[in-house]
Amino acid sequence: MLALGLALAISMLIPLVTGGSYTRLVMTSFRAPELLYGGLGIQLALEYLPIPESRWHDVGYGLLVASYVLIIGFCAGNLLLRGMVIVLIGVACNALVITVNQGMPVEDLEDRAGESWLEPTIKHHPADDDTRLLFLGDIIVVPEPFDVVISFGDLILAVGLCDMTYWASRKPRRTKDAARRAPARPRNARFRRRRPLDLEPYVGASRASGPPGA
Repeated sequence: MLALGLALAISMLIPLVTGGSYTRLVMTSFRAPELLYGGLGIQLALEYLPIPESRWHDVGYGLLVASYVLIIGFCAGNLLLRGMVIVLIGVACNALVITVNQGMPVEDLEDRAGESWLEPTIKHHPADDDTRLLFLGDIIVVPEPFDVVISFGDLILAVGLCDMTYWASRKPRRTKDAARRAPARPRNARFRRRRPLDLEPYVGASRASGPPGA
């Protein structure tokens, strides 16, 4: 969760340093936001709720996978937003390595991560000989003052959040394809004269019938 917090903090600076609008960013419309809230809520609960260690590999693991299913569902429902595809790739990388290892493996726990990672949790545990897809695990050390270990999925997620924040804070531009598909309006459409009504057939019929009472 700390890596996600850092990524969000960095992405929130994008409108400031690039001249974007925080108002447009806040007004961005997301589909099914309850999926995101549910997934993040489950992960926060796993961080702070006292779940017995004996239930980490059944209850804890099931909730962890469920949280990623919800987050991936949110990302998939908002793929039309620029940058969301990159976010989805990062989340999927983390979800994959967590699913196959029943948690996020951390390489060389004691030597590379320091004291903050000495105690395993529901989500993180030290890598061993049975670990699969270790290259997707937490193997990248971020030095002080952060002193955290992150994964390639976290890096991809951070890039995606920055990209999405950049485009969401800007006024959408009309594409050339949309302008090309729009029906062309004649230049003289406003001043076009209406065609006069042809009254000759009615006048001829009136003359043929003669005056009333004849």
